[in-house]
Amino acid sequence: MANLLSDPHSHAGRSPARVQHLALDLVVDFDARTLHGRATWQLANPGTAPELVLDSRNLDLEAVAQLDAAGTATPAAFALGPADATLGQALTIALAPGTVAVQIAYRTRPAAAALQWLQPGQTAGTAPFLFTQSQAILARTWLPCPDSPGIRFTYEATVQVPPHLLALMSAENPQRLASDGRYRFRMAQPIPAYLMALAVGDLQFAALSGRTGIYAEPASLAAAVHEFVDLDAMVAAAEQLYGPYAWERYDLLVLPPSFPFGGMENPCLTFVTPTIITGDRSLTSLVAHELAHSWSGNLVTNATWNDFWLN
Repeated sequence: MANLLSDPHSHAGRSPARVQHLALDLVVDFDARTLHGRATWQLANPGTAPELVLDSRNLDLEAVAQLDAAGTATPAAFALGPADATLGQALTIALAPGTVAVQIAYRTRPAAAALQWLQPGQTAGTAPFLFTQSQAILARTWLPCPDSPGIRFTYEATVQVPPHLLALMSAENPQRLASDGRYRFRMAQPIPAYLMALAVGDLQFAALSGRTGIYAEPASLAAAVHEFVDLDAMVAAAEQLYGPYAWERYDLLVLPPSFPFGGMENPCLTFVTPTIITGDRSLTSLVAHELAHSWSGNLVTNATWNDFWLN
């Protein structure tokens, strides 16, 4: 097991308590350009540690509570450490005997580094769009978390968005709009914080096979389906090289034209740039790269970002 104390980019490695599961409940506010809600962390070693240390950066904390085995919440003492422009602040939460989880009510800020709020003019359609980019150490700007690649957890989430928009995460995803704008997600495999992802926009889904499909803005969907028609065959080819695909589904989310990256290997849902949609499938090698991360990176991960080359 990696010595998490040696991670120079995270405060969480020094925590005597470890987390094992996150329950996230968020509201997406496009007008204020904020997320607000609660993050509830279940502890892996309840009752054995005096405190939990998480990473945070420019989060507005509203309340912190500790939960016992019966689910009873009581206020918890907490403190924020000195601020660092890159690393943010350590969030230290005192744990009373019998504490099995901590719950943090918080709000992000409009300039949160991981949250990209797009106006309709920055998209391929007429609706606003939100996407996250947590890698490498930006998850802490939208979620109080152990933001180290050497610490893994499972998660579930409930996300409220405007009813005309679809929400997606690095998890099991919906394939159609919810009339009330409320979406529920589940990631049953432990992942590091940098693979936490959220996207919200005017999106539609098209299936390519029983385990692959495309999400895109309506104006881009047909071209994306044509471009990535071989996606299931790519997954099968990767399995021949690396073994069974472990994440159930492999879907692509085609981001709006202003997406500034090539791709991001978020579990179950790779984010890709629309610039690889050429009409002749000549640039789909980028998808092969992101797909390979489903094994190298998402399953076998560098313990700290000092060894990012392993990814």
